[in-house]
This record gives sequence, C-alpha cells and structure tokens, in this order.
Amino acid sequence: MAAKIQTSFCLPTFSIPTSKPKPYLKSFTIKASKSISGRKLRAAVIGGGPAGSSAAEALASGGVETFLFERNPPSVAKPCGGAIPLCMLEEFDIPNHLIDRHVTHMRIFSPSNIAVDFGKTLKPHEFIAMLRREVLDSFLRSRAHAAGATAISGLVTALDLPASPDAPYTVHYTANGSSRRSLAVDVVIGADGANSRVAKAIGAGDYACAIAFQERIKLPDEKMAYYENLAEMYVGDDVSPDFYAWVFPKCDHVAVGTGTVRSKKDIKLYQRGIRERVKPKINGGKVIKVEAHPIPEHPRPVRVRGCLLYTSPSPRDL
Repeated sequence: MAAKIQTSFCLPTFSIPTSKPKPYLKSFTIKASKSISGRKLRAAVIGGGPAGSSAAEALASGGVETFLFERNPPSVAKPCGGAIPLCMLEEFDIPNHLIDRHVTHMRIFSPSNIAVDFGKTLKPHEFIAMLRREVLDSFLRSRAHAAGATAISGLVTALDLPASPDAPYTVHYTANGSSRRSLAVDVVIGADGANSRVAKAIGAGDYACAIAFQERIKLPDEKMAYYENLAEMYVGDDVSPDFYAWVFPKCDHVAVGTGTVRSKKDIKLYQRGIRERVKPKINGGKVIKVEAHPIPEHPRPVRVRGCLLYTSPSPRDL
C-alpha cells in the first residue's frame, strides 16, 4: 500500500543481553487443550511488530517452542509519529540508545495556525521519546530471537483450524516469496495488524479503520535544528477532518504525516494540507520515504477462540 523511496537512515547498533533480568516479561500460564508427550508446547506468533515480538519473547522465555513470522522484516515500518511515553520505555526495558530524540517541547497549532506550547511543566528527567518503528521493531524481534524464538521470514497465507480436539493448527506460508510451506502448532497468536488473516480465520469481526499517511523528509541542517527538541501537531479540516497532522523529529529527518477515518479517499489531499502549513519550515527538504497504513479504531469483538489469541493493534498504534 505504501510507496517507498529507497534511502538509508542512521541505524543504531545494539546487542541483546541474555542474562539480564526481564522486568518487562509478566508471569503467564499456558494451558493446552490436549496432552503433548515427548516435546515442548509449540506456538506460532504471526506478526513481528511490538505485540508479536513481545509475545514471542515471553513464550520462548517460558520454555515454549516459538516461531515468529514476519513478512520482509528489514523493510517493515508503519507510518507513525513514533512518540513513546516514558512508562513504555521502562516497562519494556527499551534502551536509551534506540531513542532518536528526547523531545521536551510540543507545539499544537489550531485551524487558524494559533500555536500553543506544552512541556513547560515537565520535570528535568521527563521527555517524549521519539523512535522509528523499524528500529524499535528490529530490536524487539532480536530480543525475541535471543530468548529462543525461531524467526521465519515469510508471508502467512492461510490458517487451518483444528478438525478435532487432538488436531493441531496449521499455518501455511510462503518463505522468501517463493516456496510454500506449512507448520503444525498447538497455539497461535495473531499479531498481524489491521488486515489480519488470523482474525479472519476465527471470525473475529470487523472494525473501523483509519488511514495514516506519512512522508519522511530530510531537511537542511539549519532547518533540522529548529526541530532539534520540538514536535508539532496540527488540527483543522485542511489537514484532517477527524484526526490531526504531525511533524515529529527523527535521527536525521522529520516525519510529516496525517490520518483520517471519515474521508480516507482524501488522505493525499490532507497530506498536501499539512505540507502547505509547514512549507516555510521544510522548504529545501528531500522526501526520502513515503508510507501509508490502515490503523484500527477499536478492538475486534472476538479476541480468543480455542488456543488462538488475536491481539488487536492499538487504536493509536505507534
């Protein structure tokens, strides 16, 4: 769905400690509906975003044979502002070096372009963490792999539900875009986003989706300096009839985007609107990536069926 322009971003390097305590892993219990003799419980986690990777890490750390499916892991990224609250950094033990910007100023613009500044009451240690999804997701997947999860780079094409209480779930997928394969498992976690095949397989029900559209723009150094410690949000019918638009700073560029539920067909019109609003600030910038993605507005009605769990994406996904 997203048009992509090839480029290179500044990517942090990281190593995954194997002996560090994991406060972000909560205790959990898995009960199989059948006895399994001679082998570990086997689970498939479909989708390698934050939810899927965290689930895979928890399962693998608990001794479950875990397979984490993700389509094209290196290039997967959703168009999102990437603002992470401090509580999430602590809860999921996200290292500081993954953070692109420690933003302490937020400026919100009204439809008539009147600006209101926020952040004056922040304590010295408080900030808004700006991350890129591809960096965060890659780190979380690596941590799941370090915990023992097996990575499978492939597209899940179908899911067969058990024909009897003793039968497995069968995950059908294509590896590297060519060969067709299948995997029998005891437990399935669907973390495959707004257009989830897992949700469809269990009849999880429908929900309304927004569409988000974002351009990453590399600015001249003097203009990038303006966004060194500043994030902006814009409201008004010119940028979105029901959401907001944003300019969020990343490592070497700004993310400029918008979203809407009410008028998805006009998303490019709203993107032109936010570009027009910020035109003086981004003149001379170069678009290095364009991306779009559906974002759910509420959870699906059904979340669990048998030994299958569907994790609805957050209504305000990262």
